[in-house]
Amino acid sequence: MKLFKMDYWRSAILHAPFEQVIRQNSLDDIDMTFLPSCGKDGFLADPFGLWDGGRLHVFAEYYDYSQAKGVIEVLIYDESFALQERRCVLSEDWHLSYPYVFRHEGVTYMLPEAYKSGRLTLYKATSFPYEWQRVPMFDFPIGAIDATPLHYAGRWWLFWTPPAPKQARQSTLHIALAEELTGPWCDMGHFLIDRSGARPGGTPFVEGDEVFLPVQDCSETYGGGIRLLRISGFGKGRPSICGGDSVPVHLPEIRDYPDGMHTLSAAGDVTLADFKKIRRRLGPLLFNIKRQILK
Repeated sequence: MKLFKMDYWRSAILHAPFEQVIRQNSLDDIDMTFLPSCGKDGFLADPFGLWDGGRLHVFAEYYDYSQAKGVIEVLIYDESFALQERRCVLSEDWHLSYPYVFRHEGVTYMLPEAYKSGRLTLYKATSFPYEWQRVPMFDFPIGAIDATPLHYAGRWWLFWTPPAPKQARQSTLHIALAEELTGPWCDMGHFLIDRSGARPGGTPFVEGDEVFLPVQDCSETYGGGIRLLRISGFGKGRPSICGGDSVPVHLPEIRDYPDGMHTLSAAGDVTLADFKKIRRRLGPLLFNIKRQILK
């Protein structure tokens, strides 16, 4: 019977601030606390986090292979990084992932990836971290993949990857611009086509007049690593890449998850990341997954 490759992810809290990770361009010698394993039936990936009331709230995609659909969960840790609670906080009829959470003017927002819905939807917390409602004024009708917002130089910028054509999902970076978070958004067109470092993969880091954007290296495999793309020119309204190609972030040897990484995000004095292993499973499991997708 034929074996099929399947990706499994394991998310982790890195005990170093995002700025340190960016500056040293490496995860070497950084202690980690791993989020719970989901066994062979699913995984937690795309972690983003916020501190509130002295507790770290990690939002992540939980993907259940038997359902072939992702939902958003929150995992709450105390100051000693002991897990206190875990529950689902957002589920739709379509797949959800990449729960980019951020605060603006006292409001907490989430901008998850949901391209199968045909559009990008912004949510705001009505009872953090458990209850979220859609923001109807948000106007970005394209089902952008891994949309990553940044409020900088007096404007809102959105880094995103288009859902079509299929090959663009791992190779193309667009930038959109708006005066307000809710839009209207103006797509500035494709900014970069590079399978080794174009799809957004985490929190932008601002230093001076430059932005460091984590992007995914999909040159060998989806989510094969994280690279840093250095961009300037936001103050003039015309961003441009600095210093040539994106630079790979060096990964330590993680024995159980050696095959990749596709998220690197800031959360106060810690950083969040996920790591991949490729497993080979028998054909019937893949058949069940395809059956769920086609429902």
